[in-house]
Amino acid sequence: MKRMLHIIASPREDESRTLQVSDVFLENFKKKHLDWAIDELNLFKESIPSLSQKSVSGKYVLLGGKDLYGSLKDTWAEILQHIDRFKTADFFLISTPMWNFSIPYPLKHYIDVIVQPKYLFRYKENGEVEGLVKDKKMVVIISRGGQYDNNPKINFQDPYLRAIFNFVGIQDIEFIIAEPMDMNPELKQQRLEEAKKRCQEMSL
Repeated sequence: MKRMLHIIASPREDESRTLQVSDVFLENFKKKHLDWAIDELNLFKESIPSLSQKSVSGKYVLLGGKDLYGSLKDTWAEILQHIDRFKTADFFLISTPMWNFSIPYPLKHYIDVIVQPKYLFRYKENGEVEGLVKDKKMVVIISRGGQYDNNPKINFQDPYLRAIFNFVGIQDIEFIIAEPMDMNPELKQQRLEEAKKRCQEMSL
């Protein structure tokens, strides 16, 4: 059975504008993929392992081309579970608002945990990077209080997400962005409806 991994980076649940759009996307996706499983990873509810001095040292072991050994295996056990949960998914949906011109801290924490050498990327002999998560699609649904699509000087959200997931090999990434959400009630509703309509019309 194929599996979508839905990564939620909003703590607002039913009040989340991001998740209102995601709900429409999921409804459309489920109609077209009746046999798929939806794996929900809510970063505000599930425990993501902390990165300690010891766990970070394991990253340098991997960067050196060696395998984890001794107590590092135990330290990395939970990290590897999250890496495997991500890497074995067939499709990715990320639902995230903008916080302070970027992504919420639990999403950055999660990315720092799973983006590890040998598992999501590797350095080839010529020094080039090879992403190891290939031939998969990602959709990122974003809501923002202000208008940031034409302001690259302070928008560090979708450029970062595209860059980091391109880095690990995911080249097919589509963004659905609802903005501005906090400037005008009528405009907010208009942009929400536009984002939802796009979700309904997507070819998946």
